[in-house]
Parts: sequence; structure tokens; C-alpha cells
Amino acid sequence: MAGSQTHGARRLPRWLFFVLAVALVAAFSPFSPQTAAAETTTVYFESTGQTLGGPLYDVWESHGGRAQLGEPVSPIVETEGRWAQWFEYTRLDVTHSDPAQATEADIAPAPVGRQLADRLGFARWHPAFQPLRPRVGLGAHTFTTGHALVNGFLEMHQRPGVAERLGAPISREFGVNGTTYQFFEGGALQWTEQDGVRYAPVGLLGAAMHGDLRLGGERPEGMPVYQERHGLWGYPGERWIDVNLSSYLLTAYEGSTPVLQTYVVDGAWQTPTARGTFYIYWKLDSQTMRGRNIDGSEYITENVPYVMYFYADFALHGAWWRSSFGYSASHGCVNMPVGDAAWLYSWAGYGTRVEVHD
Repeated sequence: MAGSQTHGARRLPRWLFFVLAVALVAAFSPFSPQTAAAETTTVYFESTGQTLGGPLYDVWESHGGRAQLGEPVSPIVETEGRWAQWFEYTRLDVTHSDPAQATEADIAPAPVGRQLADRLGFARWHPAFQPLRPRVGLGAHTFTTGHALVNGFLEMHQRPGVAERLGAPISREFGVNGTTYQFFEGGALQWTEQDGVRYAPVGLLGAAMHGDLRLGGERPEGMPVYQERHGLWGYPGERWIDVNLSSYLLTAYEGSTPVLQTYVVDGAWQTPTARGTFYIYWKLDSQTMRGRNIDGSEYITENVPYVMYFYADFALHGAWWRSSFGYSASHGCVNMPVGDAAWLYSWAGYGTRVEVHD
């Protein structure tokens, strides 16, 4: 079944990120061109035309990869006195003087939320960035920065790993052209009624403002494409999940080696399971799921175990109410035997790739 108690995680078209960046840059700051540095790369991203490799790739992947940091939108560049690479939602800084000699220990995410707020002047003049008295009630949580989180932004911040990724809020919520934003030390969140809460592309905007934005670069000859490398197979050691809706089989892989296989129940024809390449973005030990049946009646299922959301409100989870598997009958989620769901829940971390196909 698909629960109704989570925000969607659908990806917006890349061009929308670019439009946002250009619009905000034009309004607040001129470009300041920099000189790009040479880099050693291993993987090419078709949607941005950029490459990523070596320890930068390893750190990017360990911090959630495309789902948490976004795709690269610049090469390795020298910016603010150090080497770095920009991504849609953040920037990875290299502290070593020679990026070719850097190790994973020399690479860390930058405080792009605070830096961008300072560069745009938000921290000085925008009222949303001025600390207020602690907010109480309504489930609000106030931080030492003097700003509070409520509702969907608070819920997002409380998910495992997100607080470490973003840090504390440095603004309260504010609106721009129908989108609600809130800035944090390490990035920003945005909310729309259509798409719910997601990361704001502050890395893309920061790259544009520094003159480092590079989109549409050609693929170096012989370099593997990220989507190709992450097709229906895995690179050595990668943990990923294949859901075959034709055979009703879910298979967990480490690279090309299957480590778990189980029959599932997928979405009924009226409520089909989403197809595509997704990434686990939220996990819950247990959840009460509720929604509407096709006839308009309400369903409520308590204690749904081992929930792993991979797209919008579609999730992998255990189904204690089912005695058999291998057919289509759910509200869209991928139902599994509870024992297998428990194993998968402990095995699959945030950012684990999920391939759903016929």
C-alpha cells in the first residue's frame, strides 16, 4: 500500500533548477567568472554534462549521492581559496592543496546555506533571517540559532541523517513565487503543494553566482555514463534492489551477486506501482498508513513494519496481513513477507538504488 503520511520525492526537470538559478542570480548578484581546474574523472552524468570520480565520488556516494547531494554541476574548480566541486544541493570542498593527491579525509560538504545567504545579502536585510523569540506549541522546535522548524520542514529535518546534512536553520520559512523556502547552515529546503518538501538547488545557484556553473559538457571518450553504470546491474560492491513486476520478484544485490530474493505483492491495476530508477529516502520501523480505496472508502492499517520509501509515497514494507505473495493487489507499495522486509530494512541504507520495472 502507499501511505499518505509522507511528502513526495519526485524529481523535477533539470531545466527548472537552471531557471531558478538564473532568476535569483539576475535579481541579487552578478556572475564572477573563475578558472576551472583540471580533474581526474570516472563517471559522466548525461543530464548535467559533468563528470565525477576518485575520492570525490566516494564521499558523494557515502553522503547519499544523487538523492541527497544531487548531480555535479561543475568540474573541480578553485573557489574561495580552495578546490571544490559543486552539486545541485551542495558543494564538496577539498582541503588538500592538490586535488589529485586528496583522499576522502580531505573532502567535506561546505556550509553552502550560510554562505549563499551571506552572498545574497539575505543574512543582513531579509526579515526571515532575523532571529525571533523561541516559538512554542504546534510541534515547533527552536534551535540555538533562534529559528524554529515546524510541519513538513521539521519532519524532514528529523529523518535520519538530514540534520547532520543540513545543520541548524538560519532562517524561518519565507515564500518566493509560490514556493516556500527555509535556509540551513548546510543547504536549504523548499516546499510546494504539488511536490511537498525537497532539497532546494542551492549548490546549483552557488555555482552560477561564482561563475563555476557548467552544464552540457561533452562526454569524454570511453568514459562510462552514470546511468549506464547504474542500470539493471551494479558496480562491484554496490547494494541495490531490483523489483521485477512481471515475475513479482524482489532481489537484493551486492554488485551482481544476489543476496536476497522474495516474492512480493505490487500495486493493483487501479493503483499501479511506479516504474523507474529511485533511491530510498526515508525509513520507518513502523507506521500507520491510511488513504482512500478506489470506491472512496478509507483504509487504515496500523503497525506497517519496516517501511522504506523510495518515491513519493511508494514504499517497500512488510505486510503482516498477507498470507501469500506473487500477485498484484496493493495500493501501490511493494508488500513483502515481514521476515524478508526486516532483513532488507537492516541491509539497505539511505540512498540505496531501487530499480522497478516490468
